[in-house]
Amino acid sequence: MGGRLRAYVHIDGQAYGPGDELPAAVARRIGKHAFVDDDEAGAGGDTDGVEAPPRSGRGSGIEAWRAFAEQNGVDTDDEMSRDDVIAAAERAGLVEPEQPRE
Repeated sequence: MGGRLRAYVHIDGQAYGPGDELPAAVARRIGKHAFVDDDEAGAGGDTDGVEAPPRSGRGSGIEAWRAFAEQNGVDTDDEMSRDDVIAAAERAGLVEPEQPRE
């Protein structure tokens, strides 16, 4: 799997981030959506085109949402819950508000 991580992920209690070298066994356990190719990020670290993390399941944790929001200019703090960060991303127009279930 090429590239680097988009955000922090936790595997077996160990955190791995965008600047970390991943052991091959760990990299195989992380979905492709968690990686960004160096040419995709651009030479200046441009994050245009970075997809929002999923709202549930693998890769949907607060670390992923916080990194996504901050990469797109949305300020977050340690007091914010994952739902608060998602709401801030929605207000900034980065993601569509989730539709209520019927």
